[in-house]
Amino acid sequence: MRKLGISEMFTGAGARSGSWPNDAAQLIEEIGYHSVWLPEHVVFFPTYRSKYPYESGGAAEVNRTLGVHDPLVLATAIAASTNTLRIGTYVFVVPQRNPIVTARQVASLDQLSGGRFEFGVGVGWSEEEYEALDVPFERRGARMNDYLAAMRELWSPKELSEYRGEFVTFEPLYCFPKPAQERLPIIVGGNSSSTLRRIVKYGDGWAGYSRTPEDIRVFVEQLDEAMEAAGRDMSELSLKVGRRSKGMTEKDWEDDRAYIDEAFRLGIDEVVVSPRIGDEHYERDMRRYAEIVGL
Repeated sequence: MRKLGISEMFTGAGARSGSWPNDAAQLIEEIGYHSVWLPEHVVFFPTYRSKYPYESGGAAEVNRTLGVHDPLVLATAIAASTNTLRIGTYVFVVPQRNPIVTARQVASLDQLSGGRFEFGVGVGWSEEEYEALDVPFERRGARMNDYLAAMRELWSPKELSEYRGEFVTFEPLYCFPKPAQERLPIIVGGNSSSTLRRIVKYGDGWAGYSRTPEDIRVFVEQLDEAMEAAGRDMSELSLKVGRRSKGMTEKDWEDDRAYIDEAFRLGIDEVVVSPRIGDEHYERDMRRYAEIVGL
């Protein structure tokens, strides 16, 4: 079965209000997408010292999502207006937020969605955003690892949770609700050797982004080797890659189809597309895009 997710359909300067996200989510579910994925930036900046690692557009490309809703709040609204659509973050910048609060929010969302949430996580790349939130940018990877381990402890079925780590420590406490899923999926974003190690130790999947087919092939091979060395099997993971359309023409969408076909051939389980679709003929173009990419 070809699983296609869709991302970035709820963003843009002066993000839409009212019923639009719910209506769009219902259309996405009706068309047959497997999932919807929500990006996160808490704040944006006119210019960046930090290098945007995925596209060449820099601040202009990042700010295309200006006005993005908080992903956990938006995910709750989408869950309330859909029935089968899986909902995830692509990706939530874990080190920027308190892990106890985040664990409770995520578990609440998973309960309210009937176990349809997938926690896509990343360390982020914008030092400016960390500075604005008064969180150290340095060692953010180590902080994220500690937070993920703490959240797993808080989500465990046992009544009392306790954890002692470098960045977070708590004595025995009650943390409810628990996730509806027996093991809430942590989908790790990134493309580095640190990402490989994080997937093996904490993850249930990979969220790659803007990767060439050759990038995908190499990463999957390396991940397979790392999983085997750790005594884990690749069947435990859900492999996803994100694809952003280059433009709004049918030729651009046909290019997406070729990329999707190749990604599945390389062993990817789900491709998360980000088509550029305007407001004027939104429903018509959404249906046409899905037809062209083979949904």
